[in-house]
Order: sequence, then structure tokens, then C-alpha cells
Amino acid sequence: MKAKLLTTGTVAVMAGMVLCMEVSGFASEQPAPQAVVQPVQVPEAKGVTPEAGKAGTAKTEAAAVSQPVNDQTRAEGVYIHLKAPFYSPLFFDVPLASVNDEKITLGDLQKALMSLHEKITEEKEVSAKKNFMEPLERLINVKLVVQEAKNMELDKQDEIKSNLQKFADQQLRQVLFLERVKDIKPDEKKVQKEYRDAIKETKLKSVMFLKEKDAKTFLDELKHGKKFDELRDKVLKEGRAEAVGQDERQFATNAALGPVVSAGLADVKAGGISPIIEITNGFIIAKVEEIRYVDNPEAVEQARSKVLSQMKLDSLKGYKAELIKKYAKEDTKLVKSLDFEAKKPGFEKLLTDKRVVMSIKGEEPIRVSDLADAMNSKFFHGIENAVKEKKLNREKLLALDELESVRVFKKAALDKGLDKSEEYLKRIEDHMTSVLFGAFIEKVIKPDVTFTVAEVKDYYEKHLSDYVGPETLQIAGIAFTKKDDAQKAIDKLREGVDFAWLKNNADGQVAKNARGLLQFNEESLTLQSMPEPMQKVVKDARKGDYRLYESPEGYAYALFIKEKVEAKARPLEEVKDEVGQKVAWLNLTQDIEKWFKKLREAYPVKIYLESR
Repeated sequence: MKAKLLTTGTVAVMAGMVLCMEVSGFASEQPAPQAVVQPVQVPEAKGVTPEAGKAGTAKTEAAAVSQPVNDQTRAEGVYIHLKAPFYSPLFFDVPLASVNDEKITLGDLQKALMSLHEKITEEKEVSAKKNFMEPLERLINVKLVVQEAKNMELDKQDEIKSNLQKFADQQLRQVLFLERVKDIKPDEKKVQKEYRDAIKETKLKSVMFLKEKDAKTFLDELKHGKKFDELRDKVLKEGRAEAVGQDERQFATNAALGPVVSAGLADVKAGGISPIIEITNGFIIAKVEEIRYVDNPEAVEQARSKVLSQMKLDSLKGYKAELIKKYAKEDTKLVKSLDFEAKKPGFEKLLTDKRVVMSIKGEEPIRVSDLADAMNSKFFHGIENAVKEKKLNREKLLALDELESVRVFKKAALDKGLDKSEEYLKRIEDHMTSVLFGAFIEKVIKPDVTFTVAEVKDYYEKHLSDYVGPETLQIAGIAFTKKDDAQKAIDKLREGVDFAWLKNNADGQVAKNARGLLQFNEESLTLQSMPEPMQKVVKDARKGDYRLYESPEGYAYALFIKEKVEAKARPLEEVKDEVGQKVAWLNLTQDIEKWFKKLREAYPVKIYLESR
């Protein structure tokens, strides 16, 4: 019997594992590995799959090949050793390998290693082969799979084309945004104000009213000379107000007070009274007792980052307004007339309505159908419910705003030629690599991955320790304030006194609501779930034993071990699905490695990095 148990998520993780290589570290200030491995001249291409017509056959190890000398052979027959600083941008485009004449550069290797957040340290000095050849080999494997996927025309399938197009549009806007805000510097005056707000701490007294009119009355009486404390006591006793929960002896930061309250107190000086501050469940009036500022170096950078982010956002908002004015023209009358909730013509008709609600210079216009489709996507639980709840018409202007933003930003990016920029093209290439690699595993390798009952049983038996359930104890306990009382209770229990009777009648017990008191509900507990000092006390206990445990809180417990279940392996029937996933994962890994080997035999691969 064979089974298939791999999910799409499993394949995605597998793709990520291959694309992000595990590397143990590399040497501090070591030059990049130098020199080249002699590339092998290859015969005419033969693909692994019928679609792979452009592929070729090659081996990657050095070899001497007897062939007529042509210009390419002569050019590749002369080699130099290059001492390239690994992170120098000058060498970013230096090829370390090629697959079917597509190069893998030093920059590609840098990115692969940086994706693991590896840092160069003197303590991590290991061989160049260990550090660089393994990830380079994996980059080659990825390149092989992606080329095979293209030869199979996976990149022309609708779902993948749609994925790539959405990503391309998103990244085009992102590159445009980055270009727009790259030179913005934080306004230091705003930074200082943000910093002062962040380190401000306020000691205050407050009162909350449920009705705004009561809050206004309270404020008026304060203005006429009434004392805050006396007046607050009065309204609290009358039930017209409630106390606010904060400890009035402590200072509170603006972050602790929240944005609404801190904004309401922004201009109130020490000794002053706040205006009425409306919050979710009432109306607050506060008296500021004292204000202080506590310096915090970390808060300076946080303030600078916050100000910079807001300035960038404001810049993009202004940019959007400029672009809409430059490129877009809205049919305001048509937009106002659109009723997406009316029975006639009905939402389904609007999904095919080609009337133009907004024209974009040099681009496809936004039509009623586009607007309807955008709202249809937003209410994925069903458009009928949204119609009944009268949500559609409220959303139409927001949906139109999102559509016009996408269109005008794309138009601006294309006008600037950003779709041809190196940054944009690299992002698209990297994403396509990830998508096609995953698609190849999903559509080509995964369907043939199976496992048998025998494989599951064999894996289970070889990894039995992985499926051992924990040892559990069922414990009852009596907590005493004194160690001597707990020991006396244990002595009586060992003499045969009934545990339940003793718990109900023993003197010197800790109060049931005492802070930090352990509760024993006679449920099965693992050692790991107990406090560490208690683990040591009961670790070797057997069923029927008594133990004395003194807790960090100062309580002494008389413990009774009612039951003990030894650690034992969970039966295969219970864990067969879990084991099946493990076996399927291993089989998938093996099949991927087999594919790497087949592709290496079918595509020309040259490595220019020397293993030293």
C-alpha cells in the first residue's frame, strides 16, 4: 500500500530550505575563494524532459577534453586567480558559475549567505570549501530546476503568470516609492518633539463620567472655584462618576496613557485641569499633579524613525495627489450615481458594466466592472450579505481610491522607466526563481512522492525515542505554613491516616486564596510542567509515596503520589499520520536530490570557484 501525504505548505518549506542554504560560518577578512575549476566542453544539448530542448549534458568536475581548439576554447583555456573581497560591490557581478550560460555571481552568493544573517567573525574561520562551495552548489541546483521549469513552460501557466504579474506590479510601485522618499531626512525639530513626548511622564488624578453632560457640569464647577479632590469625592459618592483604574501615586508615560488621553493632556501644565477627554466607554477629566521627563537614549532613535516614517508617508500622499491631478480624470457624476446595493440593475450586471468611471492618460481606464470586481474581492464571504448589510456603497469610494492609486503609480513608474531598472528586474528575477522552483516541486516531483506502510513502520521503529510519551504523575497535596507541620502530616499519612480526612482537619494549613499557592486538581502532570524545585523532590517517587516540598513562596507541602505512569512509546496507530509526514518529507528530499543529479547530467554547468 502506498500513500501520498505532502501538503502544499510542506513543498513551500522545502523550496525555502533549498533557496536559503544552511551555512556554518565563514572566515573573517578572508578573500573570496580564488581561481577556477577547468570547465568541461559539452556536446549538443539533450533535455531531461521532452520540453527541455535547449538543455545540454555536462559534468562539473575538472577534466581534460581533447577537442579542436576554437575561439571559445582558447578564451576559456587561459585562467587567472582573482583575489576578490567577498563583500566588495566592485566584484558583485563576477561569475562564480554558469548553468546553460546563465551566470551565478558573487553577488548571488552574498545574498544567499546574508539571507541566513551570517556574520563574519574570526571565531568562524573554516575552509573556503565548507563555506562557499556548498551554497554555490545549491544555487546551481536552483538554477537547474528553474531552467527546466521554463523549458516545461510552467511559467506560462495562468496561475503562475497571474502570481508573477501581481508581484511585478507591486514591486514596480515599491521601487517608485523608494525612489520618491530616498532623500528625505527627518526634521530634527519634529524628532525632538516626538522624543519629549516619548519620555514625558505624568502623575495625575482623574475621574470618568458615563454622560457628557455630567462631565461638563463637573468642569464648570471646577472653573467656579471648587476643589478637584472634594468635587471628585462628591460625584463618586453620588454615583455620577467612576474612578479610573490607574495608581495615582505612580507616574504614567504617554504610551501607558494611550494616544487619546495623552493628546488630551498635551497642553496641560502641572497643577492644571484637562479638557473633557472622550474615550470608548466614557468621558475623562484629569488633574495633572506633576510632570517629569526621563531621558532614554533608545527613545531618540525610535523618535527619529517614527518621524521619518511619517514624513515619507506624507510625501507619498502628496505625490499621489500630484499624479491623480496629472494623469486621472474622474466621472464624478457617474460615480455618485452608482448604486451597488440596488436590485436593478443588480450587482451581477455591474460586474460586466464597461462604462468608464476614471480615465488614465496612456493607460487602460477604470470601469464600473473594475470597481465592482474590486468590491467583490473585498467581500469574499459573499456579496449578498454585504448588500443586505448596506456595506457596498460605503466602500465604493475607498475601492475607487485604491484602484486609481495602483493605476497612477504604475503609470508614473513606467514613465520613469523603472520597469527597466536593475533593482526592479532583480526583484522580479528572484521572485520568479522562488515561484518556479516551488511549482516544479509541486507539479513535477511531488505527485510521484509516496510512502508505504512498511516504510512508516521501519521509520517508527528506528526513531522510537521520538514518539515516547512523557512520564506523568497524579499528585495530591496539603500546604502548610510551617515545615514541621508538613512533616508531621507526612508521618501520619505513612501511619495510615486517610489523606482526605487529614486535608479537611489538619491545623496550620495555608489559606486557600494565598498568593502563589499551588493547586492540585488530581490531574496527570508531567515533570516539565512542575516548578523546577518540585521536579527534584518527586523525580524518583513511586505510586503511594509521600514527599515534603518547600516552595519559594515559603509554603511546605505534604505531597501524595496517587498515580505514576512511566514514560512509554505511543503506539504506531496513534502516530501513523505524523510518521507518514516524516517519511513523505524524506522521500521528497531524496527525489529532489535525484532530480538535481539528472539535471546536472543534462545541462551544461561550469564552476569557476576553486575549492581550496
